[in-house]
Amino acid sequence: MSNVILSILMVSIVALMAPWILLRTKTKIPVAAVEILLGILFGKSALGWIQVSAPISFLSLFGLSYIMFLYGLETNLEALINQDNPGLQNSRWLWPVIGLWLSVGFLEGYMLLTLHVIDKMIPISLLLASSAPTVLLPTLKERGLVDTNFGQWILTIGLLVDFTTLMGVTALAALDHRGAVLRIFLVVLMFVPLVIAKTTSRFLHRAWLGNGQDSVTSQIGVRGVMMIITLFIALAETLGTITVLGAFLAGVVVSMVVGKDREILQDKLDTLGFGYFIPFFFVTVGSDLNLRPAIQSDHIWILTVSFLIAIALISASVSVILRRLFPQRETIAMSTLLATRLSVTVAGSLILFQAHIISQSVYLAMILTSVISAFLFPPVFHRFSPLKPSAKQQIMLVGPSHWVKPIANHLASQDYLVLSYENGTQALANAAIHAQVVRVLALLGSAQWNEHIEWAQQLRNVLNPDYVIVDVPTEARDLAESHGLIPFVAPIASMQLLEMLIRSPASGLSAQDIWSSILELEVMNTKVANVLLKDLQLPEDTLIIGISRRREHLIPRGSTTLRLGDVITIVCPIPRRREIRQLFEHS
Repeated sequence: MSNVILSILMVSIVALMAPWILLRTKTKIPVAAVEILLGILFGKSALGWIQVSAPISFLSLFGLSYIMFLYGLETNLEALINQDNPGLQNSRWLWPVIGLWLSVGFLEGYMLLTLHVIDKMIPISLLLASSAPTVLLPTLKERGLVDTNFGQWILTIGLLVDFTTLMGVTALAALDHRGAVLRIFLVVLMFVPLVIAKTTSRFLHRAWLGNGQDSVTSQIGVRGVMMIITLFIALAETLGTITVLGAFLAGVVVSMVVGKDREILQDKLDTLGFGYFIPFFFVTVGSDLNLRPAIQSDHIWILTVSFLIAIALISASVSVILRRLFPQRETIAMSTLLATRLSVTVAGSLILFQAHIISQSVYLAMILTSVISAFLFPPVFHRFSPLKPSAKQQIMLVGPSHWVKPIANHLASQDYLVLSYENGTQALANAAIHAQVVRVLALLGSAQWNEHIEWAQQLRNVLNPDYVIVDVPTEARDLAESHGLIPFVAPIASMQLLEMLIRSPASGLSAQDIWSSILELEVMNTKVANVLLKDLQLPEDTLIIGISRRREHLIPRGSTTLRLGDVITIVCPIPRRREIRQLFEHS
């Protein structure tokens, strides 16, 4: 057996050992940190069983690129630019948090420079102000928090600081070579595919995926993703820039193109990436490290301790703002998880070391800092993080986009899983994939109400949802009910809305931000459980308009008693939302 095959086999064995160890020890640390440690054990620092060769180096590069690709895939760039991410509440505080994060990082770099701990400020500051997408994304997925406001805040902060780090490292690496201006111009060219994807996303979606999903044998979605990742790696190599930046941009491009099919495609990509490619990067990083200089050098350990203190202070500083938006326990959980450094820090350190911008001592200290932080901070996060939200009903909306999109965005902001299609034909083409999963089906906003009833019956046979709502005129109400459908009649709904506004004139329903006036939350405070609604003494501008108890929907009355686990829908002014949340969700 050749040394190359033997080393690849050893990396595969180590990749299997890492989660096996974690599952049996029940330790709440990232698997990537264990992979690095096992790589050190089997690499040049210890046993020497893994020898880094050209094939392993390529698999390692592809694994790192795959990490950044998945991170880009989670990025809704348009929503981030326009600050209309429905899952990100109080987004006006986002940029102050990012500004403070980066400012503290550069201030710490300046202080370390003046204390003669380091000899270059900017590269160290960038690395200290990075994050760890390989930790953030899997940890939040494991806890079921990715699509919550809490999870979206963590991912968005991590995304922005990591993007800043990647761009900064790219610029430093370009400026360190001849033809720096040309290299920076070539980096800008890598953003051209984003503009193309934005303007032609619908055409590219049809050309790539068609109207339905790919078959098991063709896997055209996965094959297309592999081609795009490789294309961006080749483009980055050709332009002489950082490969991981190209992979991140590839993820953003794919996210734009696949649209609503991303969730189905992403399950396959997660399995492929975290199952094989990504472990290659971390095991290889560990196996290629020579820690003998670190063991014998006091300076490396001084650097490591200094870096650990620095990243802890960055997270502590931004927690001052985050505590305005989240309860204390969630703020602690968020700041400790964000204090973890791994993938981008390791990758950026490696790039700067290979470009001779940072010394070997700084490189080793950054790797040690990343691994130690991955052991210290995630267990604290698991101790203080919020519980996994109770599973909410998956909803399918069918109708014109000007009707469906606003409703879908609002439901998504309340942590519902929403599928939307412009007509029944599209919905039927994808219905088999969501059979037994969709709980509510709604067909809205079309003058062809007879088609709605036909589509509703066909979709109900495939999906088997609990409820089917159909938008029909007043004269078709009885017909819809005779088919077992729930009719939505616009004139009746308008009268109900008017009555609601009369009962609570100060609720803000007449304002342009009508969606923001409606709040849905779960009753978790024992102080309001088993209390009559009339005894809650809610403010005059606040009104409870709906109560869901398991699969039963109750009409709220003064004599209605709330129970723990009830999901209530409340109309209240935007400034009062936090007060109302604290009343019902916090004991």
